[in-house]
Amino acid sequence: MPNSLRFILTVLLLLAVMCAPKAYATEITVIGTISQSTQDGTGPAVNNPSLNNIADGQAYILNLDFAGSITGPGTYDLTGGSLVFSDLAASASESSFTSVSLTVSPAGSSDDISLFSCLSTGGGCLIGNSLSLNFAIPSGDLNSLIAPATTISGLSPPLDLLEDDGTTDIQANVSSYSYIATTPEPTSIALCGSGLLALALAQRKRQRKSLSL
Repeated sequence: MPNSLRFILTVLLLLAVMCAPKAYATEITVIGTISQSTQDGTGPAVNNPSLNNIADGQAYILNLDFAGSITGPGTYDLTGGSLVFSDLAASASESSFTSVSLTVSPAGSSDDISLFSCLSTGGGCLIGNSLSLNFAIPSGDLNSLIAPATTISGLSPPLDLLEDDGTTDIQANVSSYSYIATTPEPTSIALCGSGLLALALAQRKRQRKSLSL
């Protein structure tokens, strides 16, 4: 194989890898404050002792990272993503989730958001190791950076984290919801385009040179 052809094929392979479409990543973040901790008599936590550091009134963050997007009403199986509950003030976190299901339901001027996930600790989900989340956001704010969250009537507490086969019960309210979608950077797209253009110009120059010989 001529060196020029080998060079062209190598460059094409590199560009194909660099310019291949990347899976979009989405992050949903829920923020609120703890309303019930193990200090209220629902513990102490055994499987995850860090939960014992949580106190009422502390802020928590629930992060859900997954491939794909949430674009409208429906139930989404987000198993395989990353779900992490954390209380930074208490240096406490929970991430042993084995499944994640999120449902968006229209409810007049709002959208009801429900999330349920099983924990792998203890006897598993059927014995009472799970996280449930239920709250409402204004209709149209599903893909907003920051949206206010409110309690759904009849579904309280908004967040309920059960550990140790249901003995440990961490509860919290929800104050805000955020949706962030990560897309390929424009600079990366521009670089790929520039590379293809440079390759095309180089090939055209070689062809003209060979014709003139």
